[in-house]
Amino acid sequence: MRRRTLLTTGGVLAGTVTAGLASRPSSNDPLLAAARAPSDAGEAETQTERILPDTDHETPLYEIDSPRDGPTAMIFGGVHGDERSGIAVAREVVDWRPDAGTLVVVPETNRVAVENDEREGIDGDLNRQFPAGREPTSELARGLWNAVERREPDVVLDLHRSLGVYGLHQEFVGQAVFHSPDARGDELADALDADGVPWYLPFHRFTARETDLSSPLLFQKAARELESTAYLFETTEFLLDRETRLELTRLATAHVLSMHGLLETGGAE
Repeated sequence: MRRRTLLTTGGVLAGTVTAGLASRPSSNDPLLAAARAPSDAGEAETQTERILPDTDHETPLYEIDSPRDGPTAMIFGGVHGDERSGIAVAREVVDWRPDAGTLVVVPETNRVAVENDEREGIDGDLNRQFPAGREPTSELARGLWNAVERREPDVVLDLHRSLGVYGLHQEFVGQAVFHSPDARGDELADALDADGVPWYLPFHRFTARETDLSSPLLFQKAARELESTAYLFETTEFLLDRETRLELTRLATAHVLSMHGLLETGGAE
């Protein structure tokens, strides 16, 4: 089965593709400014926790609490250690300030894989270790799931990068938003197309696909067992330069936080 099948109904990534064109998109500057600016409600409080301390998997989790009540959102980068755009943006998000609620960020979810710049870590593909109705199948997956369960997030966003484009390349899932049934996937895809996809790359317009929650992926387990509104975001290396991938990932993160009440954008959306 292919990776696309796993994301939408239940597979494995295969093949390679080359990237190349510099294609820096326009951005939604008011939205990103809102994400980075202090809240009018007052100074946010940031706490740092270590997941699986004193083990090979030890990795920081950052919790940023707004003075104003609101939902809890969890952002994950580095579930696959060679998908650098999600890691870099998650590191940036640690310095974002929600206008309401709590923002929880794990920038280097699979720290060993991140350090080795490899997709998989010690126990294989981390994003295949969260089966339905059972304990996660590795020490790292169990440690992560414990952190997720304790926070009961309203929203989960998992940041990824593919090598090709969903619907254009049979083996790849880039430029796609996979989401739980209650999520606003179509709205997110439309916003990303408007803000971040250059007119001269029409095949890079985003596709939204609802997932049936049957596969052992982290975002699906959160939707399935905690009733989180969940998203898995995929940009691509195909014909996109690094800065474009970063900007698309920033925009996806900021739009999700805005759509779910953590950011006040004053009409930026």
